[in-house]
Amino acid sequence: MATYLRKYICGKKALDYWKVPNLRGVIEPENVEFPLEHVIFTDRSLYRPQGIKIHTCRIKGAEQYTKKGVCSLPLVFMQVAPDYTIHELIYLGLQICSYQEGSPLCTVQDLYACAKKLKGHRGRQKALRAIRYLDNGSRSPMESILYMFLRLPNALGGCAFTEIRLNQKLSLRKSKKTYYADLYVPSCKLDIEYDSQTHHDNPTAYSSDSIRSARLEDEGYQLLSVKPVQLYNLNHFETLAKNIARRIGKRIRIRARKFFESFVALRDLLAKESHHIRSRFKKTRTFEFPKFPGVLSMYPLYLDAWKRLSHYPNQTLVLTRAP
Repeated sequence: MATYLRKYICGKKALDYWKVPNLRGVIEPENVEFPLEHVIFTDRSLYRPQGIKIHTCRIKGAEQYTKKGVCSLPLVFMQVAPDYTIHELIYLGLQICSYQEGSPLCTVQDLYACAKKLKGHRGRQKALRAIRYLDNGSRSPMESILYMFLRLPNALGGCAFTEIRLNQKLSLRKSKKTYYADLYVPSCKLDIEYDSQTHHDNPTAYSSDSIRSARLEDEGYQLLSVKPVQLYNLNHFETLAKNIARRIGKRIRIRARKFFESFVALRDLLAKESHHIRSRFKKTRTFEFPKFPGVLSMYPLYLDAWKRLSHYPNQTLVLTRAP
């Protein structure tokens, strides 16, 4: 007698089912229709009808990460990891763990526990790498991207401000008020607020922000407002990053050759063009990144590696400094 094997919706279609916010228009085209995919938890060979995508998974314990016929987000995060670049995957993880309305869909701890447990899964190593840079509580896609610019290491195009936290709760003693910082640096009590034109450019919001700022500053907090132009304009972003570095007491110095292509990848994410694949054979020009300390000494090394890549595309590059 044949045993019935239940199939579960998986992959990008499951992202749709769980209504992951801010996915389309950033790392996916606005009106894309994801193909329906299923996974069956078995080690048996299966008949796969033409036109139907069915995967098999033989990893012990994977089936517990399902609900109502759909794979849960911790498992889906690993399933889609091979389909995205590391920057897209980090952004996706921030949206999965974001706080939009009501409770978050998932937490960073949930993602980590699943990836740690399911050894042997195809997307596990890449998912674990992305999880290292995630945090709970992003409230908008622009907050996520600002966090990535400031938090990620130089090799991934960021400023390496590793202390930064998302959506930190600030409880005030004098006024008995509670606020939440968009991005927060505990060591210097720095509250970084992203001021979008939509939510902060009206008299009511301006008045509320002024009162909030006065109360926070009265209890020793530093406030820094970030406008959209400070992300889109490279000169303004360079000034912003150096300002934050000065307040934190950390010097920005680029020592990673991969900073150049990674910073451009973050810029593509900001421009909502990351779903267009940027060829690794396209040279990153000097006008595409800020002039941080260390850039002038590292850029020739990047050019040397890029030239070798264009001549030997299938070889692994080993970056060496001149003696």
